[in-house]
Amino acid sequence: MPSAIPLPTAPSRTPAPSPLAGAVVAAAVDDIETAGPLDDQAELREAFHTAPTRALQVRTRAWLLGQRLGLPQELARWRHALGWVVALLALLVALAGLGAARGVLAPDRSINAVAAFVSLLGLHAFTLLAWLLGLAWSLAGHRGGAGGWSFGRLALNLAARLPLDRGPHALTLLSAFTGLLRRNRLWPWLTGMLSHGIWTLAFGITLAVLMFAFSFHDYRLSWETTILSAGFFQHFVHATGLLPAALGFPVPGAAAVQQVGNAGAAANLSAGGQREWAWWLIGCVAVYGLLPRALLVTFSLWRWRAGVGRMEQVDMTDPGVRRIVARLDALEPPPRVIDPAAPHTAAASAPAATLPVGARGVPGAPGAPAVIGFELPPDGPWPPAGLPASLSAAGAPPLRVAGGAAERAQALQELRAQRPAALLLVCHAPSSPDRGTARFVREASALAERTAIWLTAGGTPVPEAAVQRWREWAVSERFVAVTLVESAQAASEWIASGHG
Repeated sequence: MPSAIPLPTAPSRTPAPSPLAGAVVAAAVDDIETAGPLDDQAELREAFHTAPTRALQVRTRAWLLGQRLGLPQELARWRHALGWVVALLALLVALAGLGAARGVLAPDRSINAVAAFVSLLGLHAFTLLAWLLGLAWSLAGHRGGAGGWSFGRLALNLAARLPLDRGPHALTLLSAFTGLLRRNRLWPWLTGMLSHGIWTLAFGITLAVLMFAFSFHDYRLSWETTILSAGFFQHFVHATGLLPAALGFPVPGAAAVQQVGNAGAAANLSAGGQREWAWWLIGCVAVYGLLPRALLVTFSLWRWRAGVGRMEQVDMTDPGVRRIVARLDALEPPPRVIDPAAPHTAAASAPAATLPVGARGVPGAPGAPAVIGFELPPDGPWPPAGLPASLSAAGAPPLRVAGGAAERAQALQELRAQRPAALLLVCHAPSSPDRGTARFVREASALAERTAIWLTAGGTPVPEAAVQRWREWAVSERFVAVTLVESAQAASEWIASGHG
């Protein structure tokens, strides 16, 4: 076995982590390319060789371009920032409700119970009604819809627009993300999930503060009015207390409501009576505030996950997609005669990819191993010492690329015609690999079944520091399928082994 240098495991840069991320990045790349096509030669070839269908090749090309533009990193930044934004908005909503409720607190620590009820649940009821109307509008097929008047949309915009580590394509990604979700009718469920999640957290904070306040402070709940009758408040407390009472919360009766008709009477109310008023207010906040928001969060999450699992496929009729498909079709190798002496026999007995016996051992033949020296010192020996004789035979000398664009293009053209089973790239170990090296390795390895880099130092042992530098470079470029070898013996064994 070749003494290959082991590379630490690194994530592949090809597959998208989820259908949603792949679709969002593809939509953003499409929007970016409206200003002009991107340089995608390497990504197009890699997609052609790694994805089995044209639709997946189109999506893989977009994902690779998105990685180059930093779009997946931008999505990860959103997810991290969104959690903090949701927590902050929930805290602000809770503080706003508690502040409004505290505004009805009298100097003698008496609280107008009905005013506190409206202060704690009024904004919640208004925003919930707005969300439900928006949802109905969206499900009816109209543009816009739910999310236009919710904290969910606000949270998404804040997370995307925060200046910390924001990339240059953040707003383009946000626009593509919003448009994609609207086309798939997922926008109301995402904004609803976030909005109801904010309210659920806010009511959790509110209930915790109320429980603490009523447990350790002496508050007296009452009602006051100038024009309303005691009967109105009796009916109000009875109606609002039906559901909390069904769940076990104590509710003041008609006599208790009549007894606290003013703040002065409340001072003489028993501790048990005040306890019922406190539990009535807590129960109303829990049943009419926390419970519906928690149920809507669960429902929105269920609809969101179901919708994401059915994300739209690639529209193969789109003109832009058809142009990419045409370029992918152009990468298909031209048909070739398998056995000129007996074409009918060969076609009947072997698949088109089968080579004549011994062809893989002939240098330069289709499918045979190939060797390329890349940016080696001009005074160094070539072919390098120790290279198998079969790979340096006369008539098919190993290629040597100095680094010019024309030489690289010629080398890639020959690899494209040969489609080698094994490609050995000979590189100068003491030199530092750069972006040009990474680009050539990526393009060349896409044209071979397997690839290795032989690190040489002009006949002297390769320094360990140089090996480490190339190893770290390979990991940073995500060349997980490229083997590094550092001796002629290891290179020969790698070629003969049949696997990387």
